[in-house]
Amino acid sequence: MSDDNLSEVLIDRLKSLAAKPNDNIAGLRSVAARLHSRTASQDKQVKEKTLEYICHKKSGILALLISLLEVVKDQATACSLAGILHECVAPKSGKSRSSAISQLVSMNASQSVVKLIMQQQTKYVVLSDTFMLELMWLLAQLAQRDSKFSVKTRLVGATKTFHNVLRTYCNNTKLLYPVLLVIKCLARSSSTTSLLVKDGIVATMEKIIVCIGFTPNSKLRLSLNVINYLTKSRPCCIQTVKSGLLILLLRIFERWDRYEGRIHLKICSYIIMTLQHLCSTKIGRKSVCTHNGLTLLHKFSTHCPEDKSYDSVLARVCYIINICLDRKQLPVQSTSSPAIFTLPTLKEVYRYNEIDITGKHASSSHEASPGSDEDSCEDSLQEEAEEDDDSDDSDGNDDKDNECYKEEYKNKICNLPLPAQRDVEDLLGSNIDNHMMVKGLGVISDIPKDSGFPRVYAKIASRVNSILPFIKIAYPDMMGSDSSKELEPLNIKDRRVCRAKLLACVERGFSEFEGSNKVVYELDTLITELPPQRQNSSTNRLLVNSDELHLGQKDGTKSHLCFESRFESGNLRKVIQISPKEYDLILMPDVNSSHHHQWFYFEVSNMESNFPYVFNIVNCEKQNSQFNYGMKPIMYSVRESVLGRPGWVRVGTDICYYRNWYQNITSRKPRSYLTTAFTIAFPHSYDVCYIAYHYPYTYSQLLAQIWKWSVSVDSTSIYFRAESICSSLNNNETPLITVTAAESETNSVAMREIIFLTARVHPGESNSSWVMQGTLEKLLSNSPAAVSLRSKYVFKIIPMLNMEGVINGCHRCGLTNEDLNRRWSHPNKYLHPVIYHTKGLLEYCVFVLKKPPYVFCDYHGHSRRKNVFLYGCSNSDSWSDIDRSVPDNPADYLLLPHLMQHFSPAFSLQLCSFRVERERESTARVTLWREFGIKRSYTMESSYCGCDQGLYEGYHVNTICLKEIGEHFCDALACLHNESCWRKDVTTCSPGPLRLDLQGTLTGPGPEVIESERSDCSECEEEHC
Repeated sequence: MSDDNLSEVLIDRLKSLAAKPNDNIAGLRSVAARLHSRTASQDKQVKEKTLEYICHKKSGILALLISLLEVVKDQATACSLAGILHECVAPKSGKSRSSAISQLVSMNASQSVVKLIMQQQTKYVVLSDTFMLELMWLLAQLAQRDSKFSVKTRLVGATKTFHNVLRTYCNNTKLLYPVLLVIKCLARSSSTTSLLVKDGIVATMEKIIVCIGFTPNSKLRLSLNVINYLTKSRPCCIQTVKSGLLILLLRIFERWDRYEGRIHLKICSYIIMTLQHLCSTKIGRKSVCTHNGLTLLHKFSTHCPEDKSYDSVLARVCYIINICLDRKQLPVQSTSSPAIFTLPTLKEVYRYNEIDITGKHASSSHEASPGSDEDSCEDSLQEEAEEDDDSDDSDGNDDKDNECYKEEYKNKICNLPLPAQRDVEDLLGSNIDNHMMVKGLGVISDIPKDSGFPRVYAKIASRVNSILPFIKIAYPDMMGSDSSKELEPLNIKDRRVCRAKLLACVERGFSEFEGSNKVVYELDTLITELPPQRQNSSTNRLLVNSDELHLGQKDGTKSHLCFESRFESGNLRKVIQISPKEYDLILMPDVNSSHHHQWFYFEVSNMESNFPYVFNIVNCEKQNSQFNYGMKPIMYSVRESVLGRPGWVRVGTDICYYRNWYQNITSRKPRSYLTTAFTIAFPHSYDVCYIAYHYPYTYSQLLAQIWKWSVSVDSTSIYFRAESICSSLNNNETPLITVTAAESETNSVAMREIIFLTARVHPGESNSSWVMQGTLEKLLSNSPAAVSLRSKYVFKIIPMLNMEGVINGCHRCGLTNEDLNRRWSHPNKYLHPVIYHTKGLLEYCVFVLKKPPYVFCDYHGHSRRKNVFLYGCSNSDSWSDIDRSVPDNPADYLLLPHLMQHFSPAFSLQLCSFRVERERESTARVTLWREFGIKRSYTMESSYCGCDQGLYEGYHVNTICLKEIGEHFCDALACLHNESCWRKDVTTCSPGPLRLDLQGTLTGPGPEVIESERSDCSECEEEHC
């Protein structure tokens, strides 16, 4: 018999013996042993062929081996079977390993092995070390790939069993490593971690560290990794501190400079992560300081290797140092905002919310009482407040919520009063003859048509109601300035500079700072110094800008930069000069809040040219920022504008984003603030410059643009109307814009579909306003796509949902300290009037006019991702069982993103998501999809930073790019109206990915979907700028 066929013969023999495995024990033992020797052969060719034959998906041999392992009683035979399976999944088993692991995980082999180990333990059968070694190595490899391993182990009650195994073999040099691998997989789950901690695993790990010693090796590295996972549990942190384990960890870390190679980095990293978990507790911070931990950490930061791989470790070390030092608070009078707005009384607020379809309080789980320091689901953790977070909500109320949705589906009523008494023609814009272009917007109704834009802007800005009084108009806003027309490359981060800044920050925290600490700007003091009649914005006076008059004039009384932020959308609370050319800046939180520090917009003057000035914004809250990944702040120079080179430009060198020593006392966890640091060399001496997080777009700018369109639009062919849908909390008007084509006998307005667009629900997302301006400019143009869109749709557009936040320089909220994009499920007419009346208008369209919007899209900005992308809603990808039970057609929500990918070079289809998450239920996108049945309900996200793919890869976005995105969205919408032509041929479409080729063909795994002729999509052939 040839050697090549021997494996096949042995497997055939094994199959024949498997029918009655305990009848011929000797024969089965012999076959299993010979097969095991071939899988572990030193002959590489024999080993690979045998493993390949065993692991072939269609052979079924792996399932046979598992079933035999479960029933065989002879320990030697079982050991050989376990050894065969171990060789199949071992890291050095070759190409067949991945297939073997996938098959074994899918057939639930890990649970079979767990049960086998449990049975042997409960029967008090002493397993040979060889058999246990094979079982544990097999389980260790499967557990790392089985995402439900911890759940399976907990359900069969085996968690404590593995802890007992660890206790038993803690001194066994061969068995310890695979057992630790299994424990690591269990420690990844909070449920099994809790069981292990209660069973005393901290003491066991302390014993293991003592047995292993301090010599660096793979067992020490893995043990430290297990401890790292375990200490994510607060009870484990407390036990670790109370035991001697913390002292052992510090002793190991003390010897960090004696280790060499990659294991050096791993050991340091795991210990630092463990210390970070321990220092999240008060007792942990105290114990680290008591046992000289801060000194060790400071020594590490001082002598940390320059290698790039240590950067993340150094950042964690500095974070631990900062939270363990004496709590240094921000040098402000109060962490709360100096801008305070008195909200409606509780009686008024809750009179409406007392009724709910479930018989309970109408407010959602996110609802907060007025004036409270409420955090949205992400902002409470100072994390990104955008729709891309993959957070899981497992409160066990799925069945209850599903029943609630069932009742809502059955008994859906229009429970919100209409924003105004409108008939069908008035809502759709049918009364076109002699219509008023501006209706109900009193702030711009009396401005003459022949006025210049700066004068118009000044008059509008003077009529805007703000919480704190403004003293001027920002020059760039008054001039209606865009960005530079040139594409600007992303910043290349200098990690050495960032490391130096991080270490300097730690040194400042350790020692008393010897800088000047001179306060050069303080908004709180400036407010109190104003006369009482000017401490609010109700005093009517014309705001002006005189920056041009101050160009070239040095303030001889001041040797420092001068700052100002008391203008619309401005945000800067305090400036401290810490050296002649370095300044610490503190941002103002949102109105009635102590959180949401990200947006900044301020004026700088009295500078000298070509000197590097360092700006440190020291109270940022987000855990990461695009400033670490290429983004630069923007600057506008008045001198450059006078010289004929107007526009915002990206500026800054040595840009870093890192943690500092200021403690965030408002955080639920011990956290320190983060610093955005950048250096600017101003091009002109004694210039007046404006610096901002992103291109500003104020409420007054929006109203000025509406005025500009109202006097320039050709009313004979375009129906354009701007009106106020309601007044905001501070009595500012909310513009609602209607755009469609003029009425004709052959094209009735009442027969057109409605497209509903909104933007700027988060005031700091100014890029969404620039995208919206691009959309409106396109709709009001004479391009073929615009003409086609106006003839087929009525556009209802609310370009600024949160004008109060925009006016007052907020980042996330308005005047109620609430995320308005978490209030769509149950808006309150007193606290959230704009959301309330916008939803009322939508309900009127759906339930009275019987015209649900064909497309709804809410424009947003994204601070953690690049490119542009869409979020949509899919039944099949919803958290709710009720949603998943209802089939949907992927073409409904996939076509528009694919069209955008075709038209817009900044768009990334890969970043699009159609998940419906439980915590997003009260957003506009999900609420309107669920309550009103709008299939194409989207959120469009645009990056603050730039693009990492396509035509704009490696470049910042600017206002031209942002407006282009809005134009391309119109191009994509122009192709949607032909949907009825190709949908007739589509009965089903599987949920796999669709693709749009260059000829406009939509293809996918289902039937081919073809657009009709492209006569109305002529814009597709335009060149991208």
